[in-house]
Amino acid sequence: MPDVIFHTLQEYPTLPPIQETGRTLAANSLIKATFVFKMTGLPSLADDSGLFIDALDGRPGVLSSRYGGDDEHRIRRVLHELEEAKKRTAAFRAAFTYYDQAGAYRIFEGECRGSITRASRGRHGFGYDPIFIPRGYTKTFAELGPTIKNRISHRAKALREFKKFFTKKTPPSPLPLP
Repeated sequence: MPDVIFHTLQEYPTLPPIQETGRTLAANSLIKATFVFKMTGLPSLADDSGLFIDALDGRPGVLSSRYGGDDEHRIRRVLHELEEAKKRTAAFRAAFTYYDQAGAYRIFEGECRGSITRASRGRHGFGYDPIFIPRGYTKTFAELGPTIKNRISHRAKALREFKKFFTKKTPPSPLPLP
């Protein structure tokens, strides 16, 4: 996107941690985008994502990053909870919020359906990538590598929608905060 200067939170090391208190991915991404806008005065793009497993009634879902102490523990927990499950379908979901003026924001969502393996496979990626096989593939995200993952993932789908919106330069309309 020409004529756009991107900044990251690494450029603002004094910002306090952002508390994810929302009950949905969209709510958490809005919390983060609003916070960054208020702290920096700059338009912001923030995301939240999670793994939603059908046999676990959507868990870990919005709590995906807090479903255990680290990636390895979270994966072990999910595999243990699915030990007896025949249905292993799941979806990675992402919500990105673009916030560019007080009360004006848009939310962009993406989903990648697939299934959960019985053991970790692959070395690329992070989080649940070693146990998630996207629909239409036989390898996990961690086996497919970043080139394919970045083309088909939940985040990629949401960011494509954001890019369409942003390149039209249509300002978001003020919306009431949830």
